[in-house]
Amino acid sequence: MSAVLDDAAFAEARAHRTRAMRHLAHGVSSTPRASQRPAPIVAERGEGAWITDSQGNRFIDYALGYGPLILGHSPAPVLEAVKAELDRGLRTASVNHAEMELAEAIAACVPSAELCAFVSTGTEAVQLALRVARAATGRIKVVKFRTNYHGWFDNVHVAGRPGDDGPSAIGQDPHAADSLRLLDWGDAAALEQALDDSFAAVLLEPAAINPGCFAPPEGFLERLRAATRRHGAMLIFDEVITGFRLALGGAQARYGVLPDLTVLGKALGGGLPIGAVCGSAAAMAPLASGALFHRGTFNGNPLSMAAGIATLGVLRQGAAAIYPRMGAQAGELADHARAEARRCGVPLCVQQVGPVLQLFAGVDSLAGLPDAGRADRELTQRLTEALLRRGVQALPRGLMYLSAAHGPAEIDLTRAAFTGALADLAR
Repeated sequence: MSAVLDDAAFAEARAHRTRAMRHLAHGVSSTPRASQRPAPIVAERGEGAWITDSQGNRFIDYALGYGPLILGHSPAPVLEAVKAELDRGLRTASVNHAEMELAEAIAACVPSAELCAFVSTGTEAVQLALRVARAATGRIKVVKFRTNYHGWFDNVHVAGRPGDDGPSAIGQDPHAADSLRLLDWGDAAALEQALDDSFAAVLLEPAAINPGCFAPPEGFLERLRAATRRHGAMLIFDEVITGFRLALGGAQARYGVLPDLTVLGKALGGGLPIGAVCGSAAAMAPLASGALFHRGTFNGNPLSMAAGIATLGVLRQGAAAIYPRMGAQAGELADHARAEARRCGVPLCVQQVGPVLQLFAGVDSLAGLPDAGRADRELTQRLTEALLRRGVQALPRGLMYLSAAHGPAEIDLTRAAFTGALADLAR
């Protein structure tokens, strides 16, 4: 992996994109995938912490499917569990033992989880959680925090960038989010001033990973918990990213603040599509009673349930070693990148929360989440391209996930890639 990949190494990726654009809208199935430079690589095979593209190039993978692959690309327990389920038939839209067993496993891991309900994606899970909160409280209004991402539906896909409270995509219904009150994440005083007895819920990422890896300010979650209790509103943690990643019990276990409802996804499925809402028996009462309709052909899909059970089995058994190791590896990479950036004279801020990093090029430091807009997005993308050419895949916007499959060899190679990539940017 010492050689730097030139443009010829991405010829097949470019050819694939040209052909895909003919009949596949934008040439990809999720718009951000098209932003990878010098071209969106075509994944042919994944093993452990490595991914191989259609031209035979191998990359240490820190994209990890945008987060779900917490055990790496080919964890034997997950693959074996899914294959065993396939041998029993697809059994779509049927009651199955696995959905019960996965709900039991979640309850054993997530501190606030007594009852659980499954959907197929994190976006769906957010919608279900909001519906549960509104059904339980008889209220409509919801607090959402700026730059927190809760899926692509019109009623929450707003205020995605600092300084812009509007819809995050063209084609959205401009009135779909009229019931939201937008506040700055981390500002507990603003929440305490805004919240009253007319709100159904406060929805947030407890650690703001999607906006750039920001840990909650001291006392922020505790004050939100107290304020929502005071006004009878539900506190909803969107742990699609943080669930089973920051700790076995997610951000709520790491920070010691328990929400009424938790939204899960990504790592829960170990690489298969899944979403879930869990919470206390009282919070989940509208669902538990059957009063709230909960529909979905693929809810509780046996393949995803089997993958989830296997993933949580590995994490539960190895939690004492896996989470400290991933966090330490992330810290090692963050320290090295910062040091090399200083040596090369490249402005670089590296944010870290547990086993997740965010690279912000063009700035040396950020005071907080609202300050993230100062980073140079173009320079950040040039850095991730330079890393890709040196055999390391990060998300184009600079987000990097560690997995249980990353070992000392991968970390050493990644350190070398940072050294070379930052030198490239300095030149």
